[in-house]
Amino acid sequence: MLDKPTENGENMILGITGGIGTGKSTVLNILKEKYNFIIFEADKIAHEVMNPNGIAYNEIVDYFGDEILYSDSSIDRKKMSSIVFNNKEKLEKLNSIVHPAVIKEILQRIEKNKALGYDDFVIEAALLIESGCSKVCDMVWYVYADESVRVERLIKNRNMTAKQIENVIKNQMSHEFFLNNTNAIIDNSKSFEDTCMQVQKLLEF
Repeated sequence: MLDKPTENGENMILGITGGIGTGKSTVLNILKEKYNFIIFEADKIAHEVMNPNGIAYNEIVDYFGDEILYSDSSIDRKKMSSIVFNNKEKLEKLNSIVHPAVIKEILQRIEKNKALGYDDFVIEAALLIESGCSKVCDMVWYVYADESVRVERLIKNRNMTAKQIENVIKNQMSHEFFLNNTNAIIDNSKSFEDTCMQVQKLLEF
C-alpha cells in the first residue's frame, strides 16, 4: 500500500480503480451525490478522444489506416480490437496514443471546472495505474469485493456466465498489484451503508 500523500492545496484529484464487478460505480455515486465530486470515467473519455473530432483520432488513423473506418469516418472499434487483440506491438502503439490523450483531456476538463468553482475530482479507470492516470492523482483508492460477490453481481447485472467472469478476472491485475499501487482500499463486499462509512473515513484523513 502506498503512503498517503500530503494534501495538494484546496483541490483534490482522487483516483478510483479495481477489478470488474467490485462496484466502482457505487463508490463514484457516493462521491458525486454526497461529496460533490466531479466524475471523469476514463473509458468513456477514451471513446471521445477517438471520435473524428477527438484529439487522438488523426494519429490513430495515420498509424492504422483507413481500413479501420466506417463510411462516416468514425473508427470501427470492433475492427480495431480485432487488429490489436493478438498483436502486442499494435496494442502498445494504440495505448501510447490513447492514454496520454485521455490524461490531457481530463486535465483540461479539470481546469475548466476549477474555473467554475469546483474543487474535488475523481478519475475512474480499471487501468488507472497502467495507463498513467494515477500519476496525476493526489490519492488512489482500490475498490475491492470478495470474488463470490463479484460473480453474483456480474451474473445478475451483466448476464455474464461464470466462465466468462472467470476469464475476465484472470486477465486483470491481481489483488496484490492493486494493494501495492494504491493508497487505500474500500471493501465493497458488504452493505451500501458500510461502503459509505469507509468513504467518509477516508475523506477525513
